[in-house]
Amino acid sequence: MRTVRTTIQPDVDVQVDDAEYLDLKRQGLLIEGASAAPAAAPAKPTPAAAVKSKES
Repeated sequence: MRTVRTTIQPDVDVQVDDAEYLDLKRQGLLIEGASAAPAAAPAKPTPAAAVKSKES
């Protein structure tokens, strides 16, 4: 069993067997090297940017 992360749920570690791993890799659904680091949270806009976008 391998622990991987997918592009479908990048914040969840999934255990897959070798056949599932190869299938996910072939489809391009794996995030390579992501199991060592947690997924980064998206940046939040600053209040100044929010006010600027409302004015335009």
